[in-house]
Amino acid sequence: MNRLPQKASLVAQTADVLKEGIQADEWKQWLPGERELCDKLRVARMTLRAALKLLRREGWIRSRPGKRTQIIARPRRALPVVKERVLLLTPVAMEFLRPFSILWISELRESLAQAGHHLEIYVGHALYGEKPAKALESLMRQLRPAGCVLTSSTRNLQQWFSDRRFPCVIVGSAHPGVELPSVDIAYRAACRHATGQFLARGHQRLAFLNPDSGAAGDLESERGFKEAVAQAKLATVEGVIVRHDGTVTGICNKLDLSLSRRYPPRAWLVSRATHVLTAMGHLARRGLRLPQDVALISRDHDPFLTEMVPSVARYVVSPSGMAHRISRVVLEMVRDGFVRQTPPLIIPRFTEGETLGARADRSPISEA
Repeated sequence: MNRLPQKASLVAQTADVLKEGIQADEWKQWLPGERELCDKLRVARMTLRAALKLLRREGWIRSRPGKRTQIIARPRRALPVVKERVLLLTPVAMEFLRPFSILWISELRESLAQAGHHLEIYVGHALYGEKPAKALESLMRQLRPAGCVLTSSTRNLQQWFSDRRFPCVIVGSAHPGVELPSVDIAYRAACRHATGQFLARGHQRLAFLNPDSGAAGDLESERGFKEAVAQAKLATVEGVIVRHDGTVTGICNKLDLSLSRRYPPRAWLVSRATHVLTAMGHLARRGLRLPQDVALISRDHDPFLTEMVPSVARYVVSPSGMAHRISRVVLEMVRDGFVRQTPPLIIPRFTEGETLGARADRSPISEA
């Protein structure tokens, strides 16, 4: 039971999620207690009790004061087809997504609603594992959506939809061999441009701080970084890719290893806006000043970066523009069952910031 109830018709949708759990044999004879269900579904106790009342009235459960809630019906009929339903698949709940993602998802939901479609968020950890096929087949059989939108998608997840030619749009980059339409930012070009910005200011020891995610967009970013370093055609230019596990501790450890080199990087390209916070804080803790000692560019943008001091050089994409582009592709998918052509990549706007710094000298950074 991974689908979370949405705000609209919360009681009815909570009841639907409970029915799906019962149909999937998540609970054999008894439902868990109210506190456990509230935590799992992230709803208030009043909402849960109203949903349980619906299930009792429909003959799904039986409950008595002071006793556990008993499951008494387990219908096997498929859920009704909802032609207007579009599923957005994500590995984490909305509150853990980037602010930028929350903004474009909200605008996408509104845009689809105006066209008579309902965007439903499905948090599916099992869909992002090594073998998602069983979970995907069960989900599509139960919910039978008109199409799906994939976020933070793995190669295996993309390949499942591609092999079955299921109506689907990737938000992000498609992995090689995956024949699905995608709406993505031109990360490769942005990273080439960022590297050029460093080189133009005299930086010759460069690093790209990137999560070891395997995401197609991150891999494309690394290609762009490598291409720009290679095109410099200077023996003194060194570009290293520093992969990390996405945790604060992991990022700090990788920064420490890089700074302990005899000639550590003087310019850092960081792929995630949230990781910029960690990197800037840790560099400052090591006694390195931005931009006097090191330069930094963020590949991504989130609204909080506008509040940073010193101001952060970054690549900006409008959430509204992103949502508009996704909406057009998703509506075409729902209408025709496929998308004729993948739209061109979204070109981000480069915004200079103080972290880019001035021309650097060639002296090594001393350890703090």
